Amino acid sequence: MTGARVLISGAGGFVAGHIAAGLAAMGYRVCALDLTFDAAAKQRLAGCDLVAADLAADGVALPPAEIVIHGAALTTSSAALGLTSAQHVAANTRPLLTMLTHAGTIRPRAFVYLSSSGVFAATDGAPDLTDTCTPTAQGPYSAAKRAGEALVPGALGDICQTFILRLGYLYGPGEAARASRMKVSLMQGWIDAARNGETLQYDATDPRRDWTFAPDLGPAIDRLLSGPGRAQPIHLCAANPPRDSEVVAQIRRHYPAATQRKVPEQGAKPPMLPSSVPSLEGFAWTPVADGIARLAQAEAAV
Repeated sequence: MTGARVLISGAGGFVAGHIAAGLAAMGYRVCALDLTFDAAAKQRLAGCDLVAADLAADGVALPPAEIVIHGAALTTSSAALGLTSAQHVAANTRPLLTMLTHAGTIRPRAFVYLSSSGVFAATDGAPDLTDTCTPTAQGPYSAAKRAGEALVPGALGDICQTFILRLGYLYGPGEAARASRMKVSLMQGWIDAARNGETLQYDATDPRRDWTFAPDLGPAIDRLLSGPGRAQPIHLCAANPPRDSEVVAQIRRHYPAATQRKVPEQGAKPPMLPSSVPSLEGFAWTPVADGIARLAQAEAAV
């Protein structure tokens, strides 16, 4: 679908921003949508049209598109934001309803919903999170994501192709905290600590995590769009999830002044395993060691 017009919400943020930039680099005509765009986002989205809009507002006008991607999400906890659980669910659901209504009007070729491994609890999966695992996580963010997974095919299944993508542990260049995502990834936290010569702390149980390099998401979605839609969620992540100790060791190769230490068990959930999707067969996910090296090289250049 290269050359198609894409409307992607949440593009001022880290995850959807990388998807938008990746698709634009591949020749898609991308309209990036968010409440605001900071200087870093504007630089990342240099090849995109930027639209500042509040998807929770009544009567918001959105442009047409052949592909609609909904990535806008509030991942910061309700407690940190001073919201009730109901308010947090509403803050995540109202923008989705706006995008679904818009898609029902413009009838795109495809609608992509970015969900999360946050739908799973630490007790789900044995020992990994596969397509057959039933998500049971509680809490407002998990509830909103699980609801979205049901709403998208229910609302648009007879109109266009639908893709529900569960994303897990993501890392990549340009990651920074913002109001809707106050905490950076564990990987970025380790890199920040290593840069300062501090101790990298990791879970004593040394869990495996499904780390995926954020710049891979755009090309992966391009591959998915070449195949048929799917009502069931797709686990979009790299295979062979490494253990925390392996990731920490790779980071310390580039920052030798840093040290490492195990901390008491944090209750990490099992890693997602990638779904078997024909259009993604042979896709070249960036190995974690290579992704970390690219981040370290970029920091050294700066």
